Amino acid sequence: VLAVLGLEAAAPGECELTRLLQDKLQYEMRLQYMKHYFPIDYTVPVQYEEVLRPSNISRLRNRTVSETALRYLWFHINSQAVLRIREVLPEKHPSWKYTRELCQLFDALGKEYSKYRQ
Repeated sequence: VLAVLGLEAAAPGECELTRLLQDKLQYEMRLQYMKHYFPIDYTVPVQYEEVLRPSNISRLRNRTVSETALRYLWFHINSQAVLRIREVLPEKHPSWKYTRELCQLFDALGKEYSKYRQ
């Protein structure tokens, strides 16, 4: 059935790490750590290519990009965004621990992805 639908199953390790990331990236946690603790009008500069928009994902799906490739793209862009945020946070910032935990989860997911042939 999966082959007919064109879907590729995720590895169990990837599923568990993704579930943990989903828990950490819940709206309430992001709001608390990434909005309330940041100064007003504080920005982190990003390049246009570093922004993943829903329309870009739809366009890639229409061009028959595999789900595995889309998951890796999501991982890569988000892990780089968290690293960018970590670069500007002082160690005593209230969000430091939260972003460290996110980095650890993204590192573990990166190790999981390194097992796959890209």
